[in-house]
Amino acid sequence: MPNNNSFLIVFLFLNSLLPAAGAAEIPSLPPNPCYENCTEYMQELVNDFTQVGVEPSLTPTVYSGECRHLGQYDPMHVHYAVVMIDQVENRPNFSTIFSFFAEENEFSNWNLDISRNEMSDYWKKNGVMKFEDGTARTEILYDDGAPAYIYWMRQNPVTQQLLYITYAGFSMKSFCRLDKNSAPAFSVLK
Repeated sequence: MPNNNSFLIVFLFLNSLLPAAGAAEIPSLPPNPCYENCTEYMQELVNDFTQVGVEPSLTPTVYSGECRHLGQYDPMHVHYAVVMIDQVENRPNFSTIFSFFAEENEFSNWNLDISRNEMSDYWKKNGVMKFEDGTARTEILYDDGAPAYIYWMRQNPVTQQLLYITYAGFSMKSFCRLDKNSAPAFSVLK
């Protein structure tokens, strides 16, 4: 049972995401992602995200690796994700796919060509990246302006891993540590 401080934090977080006069104010950093029930993996990722993470490189690159989730899935179960950072119409663009029950990282051999072919065209319009406080984020909103998904990204400057935290509505958070898959390419997606 959460204590009163946990309840207050959850209430304030949820209240901050609800639309006020149409659009929600989305914070530049994930608000208190480990206030309750985080595993050691999740806490270490959050620590790296906040303490060593820097704004991710905008060179077109594919990242993939392990994720853990708080919400409807067992937080100890390993899932996988792929993220592509690319340029679309001369702007930084984000796209992702989660694989929740694969036995291994099925994205580990994806390069830019494969990713550009496999990622949904949805991301070309909706994968706009915003930058603030050394963090990149992409926001997917409902029609009323309330956040449906928020993807925050930073990069470990030493390992080059993408540190990736996602909020899916109010029910699930994802904590991912993704390695670079391929050498950068300099072509631009139109």
